[in-house]
Amino acid sequence: MSNLINFEIVKHEPYRFIGKSVYARAGMQCGNAYFNDFLFEKTSWMREILDEMKEYASDNMQSAALMTWEKYCEKTKLLGFTYGRFMKPETPVPDGMDYFDIAEGYMAIGLFDNWDNGNQEGDVKKAIEEQGEYTSASWRFMGELNYGNRNFGYFISCDKK
Repeated sequence: MSNLINFEIVKHEPYRFIGKSVYARAGMQCGNAYFNDFLFEKTSWMREILDEMKEYASDNMQSAALMTWEKYCEKTKLLGFTYGRFMKPETPVPDGMDYFDIAEGYMAIGLFDNWDNGNQEGDVKKAIEEQGEYTSASWRFMGELNYGNRNFGYFISCDKK
């Protein structure tokens, strides 16, 4: 049962996603909501620094967890989880932080009213397929948005057909 309450595909400008990265081997159990909560809590120092960099703020100000494959290869199979914020391109990266540059493109965003019920990634991919004009490019990047209230978002990179 899906608890998707809103879905949209937006065109976005280039971003520099800045935060703190951890890596996990694909296919390995890396935790659950407590894992994510722990990492968000332990990266609050980083979000405070990024909040002070108002001149580099992008239009997407939610805290997010970005999942990428930049270190993935058959030997390591490492997936990247970067906890941080979408910033303007060319934003200077503060000491101790990591970054991932995201090219201009399209992003599907699903808003959910309950994170514990359902398959957010699957629900957003299904919504992308059903709208018919875009295809999922989840291999490029995807992740979670924290709106700071009881709603949660899930985003996936898309390509126009």
